Amino acid sequence: MLSKICASIAGDEARHERAYQKIIDELFRLDPSGTMLAFNHMMHQQIVMPAHLMDDGVHAALNKTASGRLFKDFSSVAQTTGTYTGHDYVAIMEFLIKHWKIETMTGLTPEAQAAQEAVCLLLTKMRKLMVLQDRRIAARKPNMVKFSWAQGREVPVVPI
Repeated sequence: MLSKICASIAGDEARHERAYQKIIDELFRLDPSGTMLAFNHMMHQQIVMPAHLMDDGVHAALNKTASGRLFKDFSSVAQTTGTYTGHDYVAIMEFLIKHWKIETMTGLTPEAQAAQEAVCLLLTKMRKLMVLQDRRIAARKPNMVKFSWAQGREVPVVPI
C-alpha cells in the first residue's frame, strides 16, 4: 500500500515539474529579460516549503520542545539519511539552468544580464555551501527525536 501511495505522489510531483518547466519555457520565449529577473529574484529569496507549518499536535510534547520543530526535525532526518539533501536541490538547479540555457542566453537587457550572472554565481555558492554543510553534519552527534508516525520511537537526528 505504501508503494502505491509513494508512486502516486511521485507521479503527481513529476507532472508538476513538467508543467512548471513548460510554463517557464514559454515565459523565457515571450519575455526573456523579465523572466530572468523573476528567476533571479525567486532564487535569491528564502524558499519556504508549505510543510514548514506541519504539526501533528504530538511532536512537541513527545520531545519536550517548543512547537514548530516537526518540519525542522523531519527535514534533518531527510538530509542526514540522504533522502533529500542540499545536493539534490543543487542538482535540480543545475538541471533547470541547463534546460533553460541560462548561462548562454543572449539578448537580455543589462539588468537581466546582471541577474543571469547572479543566478550562475548562486549555483557556485550553493555547491560550496553543500561541502561545508556535509562537514558540519559529519562532525555533529545526533539527537534522539521521537516521531508520532514512528509509534513514538526515537530516531537519530543530526541538527542542520
